[in-house]
Amino acid sequence: MDGTTLSIDVTKVNRAALNNCLKNGICEVVYMDNNGIEQTKSCTLKKFHMEDDKINDWVDHEYEKGIIVAWDMSGNEWRGGAWTQIPVNRITSFTQLTGIAK
Repeated sequence: MDGTTLSIDVTKVNRAALNNCLKNGICEVVYMDNNGIEQTKSCTLKKFHMEDDKINDWVDHEYEKGIIVAWDMSGNEWRGGAWTQIPVNRITSFTQLTGIAK
């Protein structure tokens, strides 16, 4: 990794643009959870980073317009990751870490 990152202004993009970043690589997403606690997650939608037997498990998550469903790479050692739901309107920072077009 060459250290290049791309900060996304979440006030100027839509959910589709955020999903596109997640499909291209790993993104750091900072948001406030339902309890008002700031959460930081390293997330992706790039299949290369997901466990093979979990790739299609996202369909178990309820689809809502204001939610991003992404693979959270911050899981503990035995899991290695898990699907998570992030409310778009609670995202305070979104940075693409990998997969940035040059």
